[in-house]
Amino acid sequence: MLGCMSDTTTDHGAKQHVKDALLERARAQFAASEESAEEHESAAELDQDSSLSVDDLSQADAAGGLTELFEESAAKQQADIATIEALDMGPKTTVSPGAIVGFDGGRYLIGVVADSVEVDGVTYEGISSDSPIHAAIEGLALGDSFTFRERTHTIDFLA
Repeated sequence: MLGCMSDTTTDHGAKQHVKDALLERARAQFAASEESAEEHESAAELDQDSSLSVDDLSQADAAGGLTELFEESAAKQQADIATIEALDMGPKTTVSPGAIVGFDGGRYLIGVVADSVEVDGVTYEGISSDSPIHAAIEGLALGDSFTFRERTHTIDFLA
């Protein structure tokens, strides 16, 4: 599933490819959220020239509430896109934003909230800078061990 973990090098171009795949996914999710928000917004609009029932008003009010939720979600997704765009994907010797880290058979891009994405047969997930796992691995180097949730892990990939 994840490719050879003994390869501990990934060039800048390969790292950029991971970033691009995450951006593509994040932008697609944002577009879908925007479309849903627009659909719910139009459902919340009532024709003031026609006779309106209590049910019509209730449904429009509920749709309006959903529109706000979709707009909040879209704003969060825009912030996530900006975070991904700002990542420095240059080479890393310690765990920091923009690093790709491997441990326990997984590969992770540090500094972003992201669903898993497959690039060239390898699956990557995001680790947010404010997550507990990030606090455990920040500043570590290739070969360093850390304990998280009472388990010891070793960083076996860092780029």
